[in-house]
Order: sequence, then structure tokens, then C-alpha cells
Amino acid sequence: MALMLSLSFASAFVPPAVLRTASPVERAVAPMMSDHPVGRREMFSKVMGSAALLSVASTANAEIDYAGVGFLGGSSTIDVNNANIRVYAKLPGMYPNAAAKMVKFSPYKSAAEMYTKAQFTATEAATVKKYESRLIFLEPRPEYQVDMLNNGRTVDSSSLNALQAS
Repeated sequence: MALMLSLSFASAFVPPAVLRTASPVERAVAPMMSDHPVGRREMFSKVMGSAALLSVASTANAEIDYAGVGFLGGSSTIDVNNANIRVYAKLPGMYPNAAAKMVKFSPYKSAAEMYTKAQFTATEAATVKKYESRLIFLEPRPEYQVDMLNNGRTVDSSSLNALQAS
């Protein structure tokens, strides 16, 4: 009983707010720019996107276009070392036989080397000679050399036979 009496005297000196049952405490929230909170994943993706944008800006000096792209079939002049086989279909008599041999044995440094390496028949050589003024021999580029023969399309049987025969 003495204990209760001493507690009652002590409670006289404690502010009433402390004695009440505590209501749930809410955490203070840091100020935000918008009304909805941003999740970690969203924040991470935004930071990574910004970093990617900044890294792309630093590589802007890289070569984007091939200077000879016009000679790959978009003009009357054809780059023999980089043009796709389908370019020669525009030239009567070249596709599929002579064109297939030209593409198969490329690259060439000159027209003379092309005639030697491609092993044209007399008819094919005459046909190629007819268009020789339209052919140029630029430095081979690996990104175009890969698809010179097929370009992701099915090769027709006559072109395939020409390649197998040589």
C-alpha cells in the first residue's frame, strides 16, 4: 500500500500527456517533389537511363555511316567488294551466274584481279566487261561482307548451282 501511495504522489508531478495511452506514431516523411512516392526500381531505372544517355553522348564521334553506302545499290556505280548479290539483278545477264562468282571470290583490288579470281566463262566475262565502267573496288567492310551472297534471303536454285559448279 505504501507503494501505491508513493506512485500516486509521483503521478502528480508527471504531465498528463505521458499518462495517456499512446496513439500510433507516424514517421515523419522526407519532402518529395510529387504526391506519390518513387520506388527503388523506378529510381534505379531513371538513374541508369540517365547514365546511358550520358555515355552515348561521349561516343558520338564514332563512325555511324559508311561513306560508300551509295555504291551498295543506290546508284549506277557498284562497289564490287561490298555490294550484295541482289544489286547485280538490275544488270541484265549478270545475275545469277556472273554475280555469284563475283561475290564468292571477292574482295578484289582491281578489275584485272576480279577477272582472274572469279574464273568467268567467256560469256560471263563479256557480260561483266559490258558493265565494267560502273564497277568500283573500295576497301572491303566486314559489316557488308557478311551478307554479300545471301542477305538473309533464300538463294534461288540457279544461283546456288552456279556457286556449286565453281
